[in-house]
Amino acid sequence: MTYVLTPFNYTGSKFKLLDQLLPEFDYTKQHLIDVFTGGGSVYTNVIDKYKKVLVNDIITDLIGIHKEILFNEGFIDTVKSLVVDKSDKDGYNTLRSNYNDTPTPEKLYALMLCCTNNMMRFNNSFKFNQTFGERSFNKKTEEKINNWKAHLGDYRNKIVYTSTTFDKIEINNKGFYYLDPPYTNTEAGYNAYWKKDDDAKLIKYCKDIHQAGATFVISSVLNDKENLLIKNLTDAGFTQKILEFDYNKVSRNGKKEIQEVIVKNF
Repeated sequence: MTYVLTPFNYTGSKFKLLDQLLPEFDYTKQHLIDVFTGGGSVYTNVIDKYKKVLVNDIITDLIGIHKEILFNEGFIDTVKSLVVDKSDKDGYNTLRSNYNDTPTPEKLYALMLCCTNNMMRFNNSFKFNQTFGERSFNKKTEEKINNWKAHLGDYRNKIVYTSTTFDKIEINNKGFYYLDPPYTNTEAGYNAYWKKDDDAKLIKYCKDIHQAGATFVISSVLNDKENLLIKNLTDAGFTQKILEFDYNKVSRNGKKEIQEVIVKNF
């Protein structure tokens, strides 16, 4: 099956796993709640299957990018005016400082288009700190933006964009909740937003979803570090399934013993 690319290069994207992941979803529910949407590959490719789709991420400007691309015709022109040339490292550093002082979705997207691997990173003070990648806005980016907008165009009135912590999202029995949280047993540039006790809160949140008569699928990874999230959910009787994905094909740090895993309650 052919899937629609989103206009983001996002750490932890599930795009290459969609063939295995999407068949595990609950399509009997009326609502999809994409709790940690990130680059949006999941909701983009099941938008036609639900009556209402709630798209959430704690990074407010990231949600702003999703929303502004879809609903604001002038957004991309503003981004184009902000991106720097491939050789303009000083301009990039100025843009990064400007964003950290006065953040906006336009500035964040411009940074993402110019930074290393087009992937955003934040330090523990929640300041964007990704390095210059000698990249800029290009025709491929424009093509992905246009294709994404065209794909979502007929469905955009069913989308609700929010930016809050996962435990503030209401649970109702009409909902199917997809959760792809930052993984505490890995390193990622967005993990600065994940607090020490959030895994415990997320375990309770999943159990509350189940108790309410709603359904969920949660993604994680298994490696040489203990994964208390997965252990607690499987110990509670929820179903675990390993997905096939070879991290060694994408790793720059040598061989990795990592398995993609999901847990579901239906």
